[in-house]
Amino acid sequence: MKLTTLLLPLTLLPATLADGPSIVAALTTVNETTTKLGAAVTDWRGTILGTVPILAESTALLIQVKQGTDTAEASAPLDVPASLAVATATGALVDSVNATLAALVEAKGMFDRLLLSPLIAVNLGLQRRATAEMSAAVIGKVPAELREVAEGLVAPIDESFGVAVEAYRLL
Repeated sequence: MKLTTLLLPLTLLPATLADGPSIVAALTTVNETTTKLGAAVTDWRGTILGTVPILAESTALLIQVKQGTDTAEASAPLDVPASLAVATATGALVDSVNATLAALVEAKGMFDRLLLSPLIAVNLGLQRRATAEMSAAVIGKVPAELREVAEGLVAPIDESFGVAVEAYRLL
């Protein structure tokens, strides 16, 4: 049997298999975009043109979260050191998500005046679902003995989404 025949299956594998550092990088990117969205909301003065950066950052965030989900799903299972690195990145992300969602709740009155609160409500639902999918994908790669801890680490994100969704509830 030729060596090329033996190596052919290896060439069919994806060029890279995502790993702990790839997940950390994805979480860091999501964190940075979340922080930018929070700053856009905080800096906004209630004008219709001022919503453009909020829309841009919100869209970028949704894309980044979906890419983070893809990265986690493509990853090999994590070992304990990689899981700890992911946990550290997740902790930073929890802080920025909580701050950004609090800023959105605080800005609700301005969104109400522009009749944009229903749009924000829909967007929050999309972001919440995408975030839950990314969390599940990452937690699925953590060793079984650490999954309960990982679930507890991301729980504040869903709680903050719950507060924000309730604030923008239409009925």
